[in-house]
Amino acid sequence: MIRKEAAGRRFHFDNVFLKGECAFGAIDLYQIGELWCESGYEVPSHEQFCMEISYIVSGSGYFYVDDECIPVSAGDLFFNAVGSTHAIKSDSAGTLRYMYLGFMFNEKAAEDFAEIEAFLRSASYFHAKDAHHIMLPFNRNIDEFYSQKPLSGTMIRNYLEEIIVLSYRAFSEYAGKSERYSPRKSSHSVGYTVYSVIRYIENNLLELKSIRGIADDLGYSYTYLSHLFKDKTGMTLQRYINLKKAEKALEMIRFSALPIKEIAANLQYETIQSFSKAFSRMMGKPPSYYAALYRNESDTEE
Repeated sequence: MIRKEAAGRRFHFDNVFLKGECAFGAIDLYQIGELWCESGYEVPSHEQFCMEISYIVSGSGYFYVDDECIPVSAGDLFFNAVGSTHAIKSDSAGTLRYMYLGFMFNEKAAEDFAEIEAFLRSASYFHAKDAHHIMLPFNRNIDEFYSQKPLSGTMIRNYLEEIIVLSYRAFSEYAGKSERYSPRKSSHSVGYTVYSVIRYIENNLLELKSIRGIADDLGYSYTYLSHLFKDKTGMTLQRYINLKKAEKALEMIRFSALPIKEIAANLQYETIQSFSKAFSRMMGKPPSYYAALYRNESDTEE
């Protein structure tokens, strides 16, 4: 149950399981939850008894691994390996809110997760920016534990696997083990080029700032790409980007409980006013309307 807590915590939703108590396919789940710390709050140093993935929802702070201090902020992913000494401290000037997943692979992981397990065991920690929208499956998974709806077990397993696979992609990209998806100019048809743009936007939505940046990354001229996209889809490229960002914002409003100001910043809008204006054009109503709508739905379910 989410509740107001003393001792430097705004809330702590925690689920803890004993070894062998909670298995989802190839994954043995030990702990999953979310913690919102007041400024200066510390999670005491402890030995890591299982693998752990953390996602920084908002604020900033420090993750300590053995003798190393790593600054973290909103949108960061962090992995702790088994056996390391781990501690957490929120920034003295603000709060730190993060979700966490403690797990181990079991004997069923040999085939499907061998590559991921070997990679995660290769270092005491990994740190990366989320480039794969991991916040959403993380939030949805926690929601399944909170709400316990029909077939929650099936959904939890799917979300666990999604979180782990996407985290592996993010960490391996930052470690230089793989290349991030970035299609290049080729001799394929114009249809392939347009689809490459669509896939690029899907994979880089939280980092998009301009059409010119997309054109540069894909190896096309700004003018050519803009005209081609409009000609083949009937929609300007900027409108398509605004639509995808509005759809992503709607997901974040519903599932993340982030303030609208932070959602705007995560989607690369310079001001909440510019975000609200672009969102309203796509969705017909401002983001505050949907925030209130989903909040009322949640209150009714409870």
